[in-house]
Amino acid sequence: MKLFAVCAVAGLIVSLAGSTLAHDENKTDKPGEKIERSLPVDSQATVTLCVASGTLTVHGWDKNEIRVRSTDAAQIEFRRIDKIKDTTKPAARVDVMVMDKTASVKPRFDCQAVASVEMEVPVGATVQVQTRDGDIEIVGVSAAYAGSQNGDITIERATKLVEAGSIGGSIALRNSSGRVNLSSAGGGIEVINVRSATDEDTFEVGTVSGDIQLEHVGIPKVLAKTVNGTVTMSGPLAKAGNYVFNNVTGDVVLELPHDASFQLNAKVSEKHNIVSDFPLKYLNEPPPPPAKPKSSPEVPPVPAYVLRRVTAICGSGDASITVASFGGTVRLKKI
Repeated sequence: MKLFAVCAVAGLIVSLAGSTLAHDENKTDKPGEKIERSLPVDSQATVTLCVASGTLTVHGWDKNEIRVRSTDAAQIEFRRIDKIKDTTKPAARVDVMVMDKTASVKPRFDCQAVASVEMEVPVGATVQVQTRDGDIEIVGVSAAYAGSQNGDITIERATKLVEAGSIGGSIALRNSSGRVNLSSAGGGIEVINVRSATDEDTFEVGTVSGDIQLEHVGIPKVLAKTVNGTVTMSGPLAKAGNYVFNNVTGDVVLELPHDASFQLNAKVSEKHNIVSDFPLKYLNEPPPPPAKPKSSPEVPPVPAYVLRRVTAICGSGDASITVASFGGTVRLKKI
């Protein structure tokens, strides 16, 4: 699956050619202690950070300043990548360059460091972070892009946008708002308490082999898809919301309030059912059973794979729920 966050970070890294190092306002280099760097930045600065291996931790704070610390790093520098003639102004785009203690004599700031890094940025900042082997935690920023090939990603209190992708780890998003796009190849996705920041915001999550658990998602445009896992959504539906759930081999479980109002458009295998706690008014009659094919006794017929299409309404049908489950059961539960 396409990992949007990884691509965004990688593209920004490529654009660093020709940029210049920014002046460090604060340096702390003591043998055996953490290296620390700080730099004044714009309140809505874009900050990028990447390493080959290591845990990356980012927190927003009420200062127009970046502060970066690491015990594993041998050197940390800031590279200003905004094209502003007056370099005395706070930086609007900064890349954090890290070199670890195993590097050769010639420094290489090209995302090859093996180091865990802690960073504080302004709460209005956009952060783009990537590690090939390690966990990522981002808390309290405006927008977050995160990518890890083999690690878990946790994001909390983002206010405008979240894009995250992991190949071998899980993703957790909590107490955030704005547009959301999450994808994991080998892990699950958990989302709790997410709402819209604008009318254009969308919510899209996908896994290859992992469960998807959604709780109190207030964004009215939702798409959740998995190849091999269970999709569970719990909480009220947005009025006039559009919810789409695609699952190949697992169940789709929707836990909704007792007064939920929706129209259900479902495609399910003939071998699986729609189990509902809600009274559903079916708008289409069940299709007649397929006629038995005429064949000679020597050549038995090959059974056809048939999907049943079901359209039904609960209440006044305020929200739209579209479900495709080819190898699982669709369950509608009251909470």
